This record gives sequence, C-alpha cells and structure tokens, in this order.
Amino acid sequence: MAAEDSKPNDEEDAPKETSLAELARLARERMGPEPDFATPAALSTLAAVVRDLKGMPQLTVSREHKHRLRLGRRGKVGSLGLEYHPKIHALELGFLNWPGLDPTSMKVYRYTFDKEKGAAGEWHRMDDGGEFIEDVRDALSKLYPELGQL
Repeated sequence: MAAEDSKPNDEEDAPKETSLAELARLARERMGPEPDFATPAALSTLAAVVRDLKGMPQLTVSREHKHRLRLGRRGKVGSLGLEYHPKIHALELGFLNWPGLDPTSMKVYRYTFDKEKGAAGEWHRMDDGGEFIEDVRDALSKLYPELGQL
C-alpha cells in the first residue's frame, strides 16, 4: 500500500482551470464553423442570370471557368465578367475591354451575400452600393444602348 500512496495523482497535480478555459469554450461555441450559405447562393444567382437572359438577341454567354461567366454582344466591343470567389465568398462584376470607360473609374465591383435580406438573401456591393442583379442590368443597358436606360 505504501507504493500506491507514493504514486503521483495526475488530477491532483494538474493546475486548476482558469477563466481562460471558459473563454476558450465560449469562443468555440460562437466562432465555430458556420454553414456556407454564399456558395450555393452564388451558383444559383449565376445560373439565374444565364436562364433569365436566354434568348436575348445577340447576347453571347461563355463559361470561362466553373465560377466565371462572360457576357458580351456579338459585334460590340466590351463585355461583362461575372465571377464567384469561393475563398472569400464574394461575387464579382467586372467591365472587360469596355470602350470609353474612364481610366480612373471602378472596373470591378465585389458583392457579399446577406442571407437576412429578401426571401432567399441578396448580394450587395461591398462599398454599400447597389445590388448585384441591378448592377448587371445597368451594365447590360450599356451593351444595348438602343434599349435606353433600363
């Protein structure tokens, strides 16, 4: 019995938990991995753009990558790039080879997904500007000037 009494008890020798342990538990609860709502929403939004523009005269839609589309118009210079960046959960609208574009103006806009807005969530510009679909519509009005300001 004397040999058993001389064994160190790990539980007794371990330092007591501090309030830092509670802080770590709280951080794991609140900052744990969240479900990715942006990726399915982005792919759905890009698919909806292609679906809704199907049949538009002279519009060319090309898929450059699994997350990148290019919208252009036959016979016109300039196109729109629509791309999803999964690592940062952002949609991007870019003006590619746009004629007459002011060199100092923005050529790329990025959008973040807000699942709380709208019925299925919405993509809003990071600079607190417009909404993704509205901005694509405005950009298409520049490719189709005969339609007037949409």
